Amino acid sequence: MRLGFFTLIFSLFVCFSLSAQDDDYGVFVEFERNYDSLLQGYYMKQVAKLRTRKYDYKQDYSFVSAASVPDSVFARRLKTIPSVIPLTYNDKVRAHITYYVDRIGDRVSVMLGLSRYYFPIFENILDRVGVPSELKYLVVIESALNPRAVSRVGATGLWQFMYATGRMYDLRVNSVVDDRRDPMKSTVAAAKYLKDLYGIYNDWTLALAAYNCGPGNVNKAIRRSGKDDFWGIYDFLPRETRSYVPAYIAAAYVMNYHNEHGIREEKISYPYSLITDTIMVRKDVHFGQISSVLNIPFEQLRDLNPQYKMDMIPGEQGNYSLKMPLRYINDYISLEDSISNYDRAKYFEDERGDEELLAGGDVEYRYRTVYHKIRRNETWSSIARKYGVNVSDLKKWNPKASRKRYLYAGQLLAVKQKEAYKKQATASALQEDKTEVAVEKSLLSSDNQAIDNQPTAQEVIKKTSGQKPKQTAVKHKVRKGETVGKIAKRYGVSEAQIRRLNNMTLKSSSRIKAGQVLRIK
Repeated sequence: MRLGFFTLIFSLFVCFSLSAQDDDYGVFVEFERNYDSLLQGYYMKQVAKLRTRKYDYKQDYSFVSAASVPDSVFARRLKTIPSVIPLTYNDKVRAHITYYVDRIGDRVSVMLGLSRYYFPIFENILDRVGVPSELKYLVVIESALNPRAVSRVGATGLWQFMYATGRMYDLRVNSVVDDRRDPMKSTVAAAKYLKDLYGIYNDWTLALAAYNCGPGNVNKAIRRSGKDDFWGIYDFLPRETRSYVPAYIAAAYVMNYHNEHGIREEKISYPYSLITDTIMVRKDVHFGQISSVLNIPFEQLRDLNPQYKMDMIPGEQGNYSLKMPLRYINDYISLEDSISNYDRAKYFEDERGDEELLAGGDVEYRYRTVYHKIRRNETWSSIARKYGVNVSDLKKWNPKASRKRYLYAGQLLAVKQKEAYKKQATASALQEDKTEVAVEKSLLSSDNQAIDNQPTAQEVIKKTSGQKPKQTAVKHKVRKGETVGKIAKRYGVSEAQIRRLNNMTLKSSSRIKAGQVLRIK
């Protein structure tokens, strides 16, 4: 009898696995990839059992396989979940419930533990924007509650925003910050986007489908099918979107009825149980500086502020915030200047390195092309981050690859890297060098020569070069569109010289404005 029961479960599982290879395969692969990425976080790594625990009906007698639960029970349980979004039950939903319970019960435990931290944030924002709070379950299937999740097509963050959609809803994305990874800002954007989609269709399941594949694909499916509900247009939707709503319904089920299957919440207490607060940052500051001065674990700052891609907050450039444990807030406010200045050369060494290079004389920039061999699961975004370039530039350098839907392992991508070189000495530069040598020789007097009879530097220059002494100062009024580089080229001086005369850093020199007056020489 017991053997027959196990045989039944196995046969059902095989049937499920075969069906998963069709419409549902993409959703499952994305979930597991995002989950694996989630475990790379510092604090998640500390809980070793998260990577080893598995639910198995043969070993854990409290575990109840989804394959053994009748359809009527699933349907009844779904009806008891408070939701304005219809939680329809059918064989497609059952397949997803079976996946969550029988295949990844251990991962569901982690999702439950993380939900203690994230769900109150989501519920508060969703309610404030005026959309159903149960939309929080979308994040389970979108990102496995991983704020750093990146899909194979570049969608990023808890709510998996594409770049263009994120910008439409005021999410900043640049080389330093990605608001799509900010739990609060991305949730506000997702709530507004879902509300707009519901305004188009007046149907939450269609809004969910449009969130996954875009309103254009949903509208096309409506036209082709002649129907105006999700299950009516199901066969006309993109393959992955067909499984999207069933996956959402299954996620809502398992997050509410996990106990009935013996799946217990994983206790993930640190750092998510910390009482935190958010403050606005006025100075450019690195997590390493904050960690060293206030004695906060570096990785904790990373986990609480996943939107900062370079571990640095550009506080001087705009409206940027920092989340940290409440007990450190007052100390940070009172010591902000000291923190920003602490060991600055170490944490902003790239900027200082450029200053030193330019200070030594004129430089020229050349592009060197290297080729990157794509590995499995790499994306445009992950490759761009690796080389410190923009995704748009990477695609521009690889037009053929950018026209294809996916990147494939083994492909080669061209990556252009900017490198600085000292310019070769020109004739005028060589003349200046000779003049400087002559000045030095003339100023080195013999033992029997009176010091007050020494020629001045100006006199030596005039004598050796036959030229009049250079003017001591020239001022230039910046015109619209001009840069320090263009101005330096116009006057035949180096950018470093202009910065030194005007007490400018590399960063401030990149932000000169029309009407500003600069000393040139």
